[in-house]
Amino acid sequence: MSSDEFVYRSELEKTPLPEILSTINRYGVPGVLEVVRDDVTKRVFFLDGDMIFATSTDRSESLGEYLRASKILTAEELEQSTQELANSPGARHGEILVRMGFLEREQLGTSVRKQVQAIVWSLCNWNEGHVSFKVGRAKEDEVFKIKVPTARAILAGCRRIEDPKIITARLGGRGSVFKRLPRPRHLEKFRLEKDERELLELVDGKRNLYELCESGPSSPGANARILYALTELQLVTVDPAASGKILIQVRG
Repeated sequence: MSSDEFVYRSELEKTPLPEILSTINRYGVPGVLEVVRDDVTKRVFFLDGDMIFATSTDRSESLGEYLRASKILTAEELEQSTQELANSPGARHGEILVRMGFLEREQLGTSVRKQVQAIVWSLCNWNEGHVSFKVGRAKEDEVFKIKVPTARAILAGCRRIEDPKIITARLGGRGSVFKRLPRPRHLEKFRLEKDERELLELVDGKRNLYELCESGPSSPGANARILYALTELQLVTVDPAASGKILIQVRG
């Protein structure tokens, strides 16, 4: 990427990750999102607004550790392949695993997709960190290309938010009334899951946050998470004049 390309910078305290992801998806731009907190750096690669790869300096989120934790690799196979990786400059761990017969190529694609999703979902629970997004296509040797629809990643990531403060800070008071918005063009073909559709159908410009979370298809906490995602996807919006705080326990 050239040095004169546009770089967006922010802090997660000011702009939560789902909002950043939604903007990237809406404009369909290619680029690399980098989030840094303490000594951990996570990077998410985009093409046409959708995710194609992700990396993390947290060793527990490496492909090898993911495969071992998922019981796809044994500890011995991980050790052997890691040694081979160290002796193969420029090689990818996944390719080495396939070459050594520890992983089928089809398994590699599926595993990388799940690893990428796990890295992105973990970022949804970060409420602090330095963010930068550099517009431009990644080099071919930087990524193992897959496609993870960003809109689905936003919904899935929001469902996994553990800290209720992240949700309540963005949804306003329990008296906030939500209304639907025209579906954005880039989401015209995007399909919501059953519970997401049912909650969206309850949004009528009359029901407030408390009523939607209590009467929705899932638990109040789960409904709050989905509503937060729908808000970030700009499928619904909240009355900014509403006051008070949501009093909903976000449960697993």
